[in-house]
Amino acid sequence: MGGQKKLRKRIERYFGAAVAAAITTIIAMSALSSADAQTCSLQDATDWQLALNDPSEEQSPDYVRAVTEAFLEACPERPEFYEASRVAGMAAADMGDARSAASHFRNAGPMTNLLANFYAIASFVAAGDEKQAWRTRDQMVERWRTRLERHPGVSISADPVENGMIYQVYFTKPNQESGTKAAWIAVPHGSGWPATLSFSSDRMRLAFRRAKTGQNSPDIRYVDLHRCLGRRTLGQIDTSLSSVDFDTAARASLSAYLAKPDQPRARSNQIDLCVWPARLLPSVPKQAY
Repeated sequence: MGGQKKLRKRIERYFGAAVAAAITTIIAMSALSSADAQTCSLQDATDWQLALNDPSEEQSPDYVRAVTEAFLEACPERPEFYEASRVAGMAAADMGDARSAASHFRNAGPMTNLLANFYAIASFVAAGDEKQAWRTRDQMVERWRTRLERHPGVSISADPVENGMIYQVYFTKPNQESGTKAAWIAVPHGSGWPATLSFSSDRMRLAFRRAKTGQNSPDIRYVDLHRCLGRRTLGQIDTSLSSVDFDTAARASLSAYLAKPDQPRARSNQIDLCVWPARLLPSVPKQAY
């Protein structure tokens, strides 16, 4: 049941931009001839999206994949084809069908959705196409870096090291939930997942700490290492220590990681998906929008 709720949340995120997709659809319709429009219409695309949000249906990977692949087969020329390919790829990956997932992700073209990109990378590796997997990772990282560079509330730098790149990110206003003030992201030159060291004041953990030690306990920051399979807290530091003071230690730790980065585990009939990919590539703080 928990797995179905997670998939449902993913589907809601896919179509959180449904209005934008609809605008794209309407604009694209004006470029179609009346004959083309009648072959596969806006109504077909609407029916597909409604099927993915049908409360009477169990939104299992099987169901999502079936209705989406039916739409893809019937409407290969629709502007929603790329979005549908992304949805079908994620559903196929959830079913452990790496070859079909990889095929759908190839058809999806460049994707801005972080979760979908991590799904695609894992699917390409499982399907035996590591070259495409790590090319997708590098393209994803470049798009992420570009978005942050354009944001006035973020400062980002990139430094090459022996086995990869280390990106240093500072947020003017920390994320409301995680309290992330600074992060160092390591991306291997060759194969391997990214890893991130964050410097944050996690509201939930601070609340638990204060409840346990008393309201007058001093504020601290957590130093966390985020890897594909989870998070490990490396320590707690006083807020008086700046992220600049911590920079040398962070770079040394991530340089050691890059010498032997995490790789997708080889497991039969299962795609090795990352846990919480958003922690590996932190985004613009919520309150900055």
